[in-house]
Amino acid sequence: MDHRTLFTEIHRRPKLYGLDGSYRDYCTFLLGVDAGNAGGLLTGFREFLVPRAGTGDNLTWPSLVLHLAFPGRTTGWHDEAAGEGRQQAVDLLFALLAEFLDRRETAEGTVAVFEEYLAWRKAQPWHRPQRP
Repeated sequence: MDHRTLFTEIHRRPKLYGLDGSYRDYCTFLLGVDAGNAGGLLTGFREFLVPRAGTGDNLTWPSLVLHLAFPGRTTGWHDEAAGEGRQQAVDLLFALLAEFLDRRETAEGTVAVFEEYLAWRKAQPWHRPQRP
């Protein structure tokens, strides 16, 4: 089974894979699948999300997805994802993951993800180029 099919299946039928359907469980599963692929499966996912969020260069991808799922909130993302906003967070996670994988499959997709991220980073007022 390829990863795209696996991700579709766990989103559709989490209990079949031993998951409870929570955002936390999905993230843990995805992090495990990524670790089982030497960290290469989700390479660039965080960098894909940072420019979309417009902030959060110091956050992990699970937190960035929550930031995007609940715009305008500065705290309580994890509480929201564990409560009433669970389905919203989970659905956005899988939509963003599919979009990211589509992007990575294009010619120079990973390079383009990192170029967009670096362009965003360089445009930030706090960015200071490194000096040799």
